[in-house]
Amino acid sequence: MFKHEKLNLLIFIVLLLLQLLGVVGLLTRFHPFYLFIIVPLFFWGGIGTTLYLHRYLTHRGFEMPEWLKFILATGSAVVLAGDPVTWVGDHRYHHLKSDTDEDIHSPVHGFPYAHMMWLIRKPPEFRERSKRYAADVSKIWYCRLFERAGIYVLPHLAVATTLYFTLGLAGMLWCLYVPMLVIYNVTWSVNSICHMPRLGYRSFDTSDHSRNNFWIGVFGFGEGYHNNHHAQPRCAAHGLRWWEFDLTRYVIWMLEKCGLAWKVVWPAKESKNSDAVSAEGAALLLTSAKAKNSI
Repeated sequence: MFKHEKLNLLIFIVLLLLQLLGVVGLLTRFHPFYLFIIVPLFFWGGIGTTLYLHRYLTHRGFEMPEWLKFILATGSAVVLAGDPVTWVGDHRYHHLKSDTDEDIHSPVHGFPYAHMMWLIRKPPEFRERSKRYAADVSKIWYCRLFERAGIYVLPHLAVATTLYFTLGLAGMLWCLYVPMLVIYNVTWSVNSICHMPRLGYRSFDTSDHSRNNFWIGVFGFGEGYHNNHHAQPRCAAHGLRWWEFDLTRYVIWMLEKCGLAWKVVWPAKESKNSDAVSAEGAALLLTSAKAKNSI
């Protein structure tokens, strides 16, 4: 349905360039000092994507203070994870149409499309559709600002410029673009690999093709336990077994203990079925629709 859409050349060039910068960074000389910047930036951008954009903003699995939301939203912007309104709308629609012909990033359209090409061949009208499913997000002032590309790139440019003038070209590449290379491809692997047969395991009998993949779970801050997520979308934890390492879950748990997260939706102890999926998805879309009508 989507893979034959016209190629968006500008987005293709930008995504290719960002990844090439990461690859070039891997070929430059590495200094151990870079780790003191790589680790915090990787964590900030990663958690900004998994904890803020996904588990909080898309699925409302918990609540947290406004100042913390803004910090995490800025972290996702530093790594150019995607403007919040579009990101949330696309993902909610994915849950609604998961692994059908209407799913915007499913392997039913082929692995390359599910992994990255959906970003490049997204139909022009799909953005407006996404905005309808994220009308509640559009009410947040900085999320509305981030819809404007010229404003959205400012946190990224500020960090890149600072790194360039303090650590030089190699330092900028290693500290910013190498982490972005990892964050991008691990995040995209959740859409592609975690929906492909024989590339993971299923703990729940959901109606889609979602699978849990341990390694994507580890490197993706817990996002790789995707079948668990599709079974209980609002759940703040994706890793449900003791060995399913879910860094985002542990961060949310620590925030809750510190009083910085509340109304946390922890794992339900129901039978292994996907009955809750459609109900939770409908609730999210209803919330979005109400928000749209109140704008």
